[in-house]
Amino acid sequence: MRQEKRKELTRAKILQAAKQVFAHNGYAGTSIADIVKKSKLARGTFYLHFQSVEQVLNALLQEVFIDIQRYLTDMQVETLDHKNFKLQLAVLAKSLLSVFQNHRDTVSLLLTTMNAEPKIRTQTLWFQELMQASIRVMLDRGVASGRLKKFDTELMSFLVSGGLREMLTQWLLYGRYANDIEHKVDEMISVYMNGVEKTDKK
Repeated sequence: MRQEKRKELTRAKILQAAKQVFAHNGYAGTSIADIVKKSKLARGTFYLHFQSVEQVLNALLQEVFIDIQRYLTDMQVETLDHKNFKLQLAVLAKSLLSVFQNHRDTVSLLLTTMNAEPKIRTQTLWFQELMQASIRVMLDRGVASGRLKKFDTELMSFLVSGGLREMLTQWLLYGRYANDIEHKVDEMISVYMNGVEKTDKK
């Protein structure tokens, strides 16, 4: 058990060093030697856990995706009524922002290099599709239950996920909305949902 704990700590040390090197050098400019030097571990120790820089990157991305999947799995829309559907979508968006904040270096790497690095782009597309599909499931259930008007939920899921992605880019890379990011998320969700949300008839 003690040996397993040491392995976990060593792996975590490698990943932490990699995040710092990626942030400074970028993915394309990072070598195994860079990560080994930053981690202050022996090269052989590195190879006990990873065989390439790409494997290290995948491990970092996996940490982000596991957290995202946990939040998405925990979302329960069956019990919602139309009055709090907008709120629940905002909660989803804020939960994702919380994950991104916790993995800020990795997410920033994704945002800055996903168009230039095919391997990173593939991983990013997987995440985007997961987020879009999760939003669409929520919207589909809202329409099916009568809580939302009938509309093109696929199109709306593209709009919402794209809006979140752009807000994330502005927030993490350019420092916009630093003091009121959650309020801006509420504003964005309201803009999207006002057109499809049913109102009570008096």
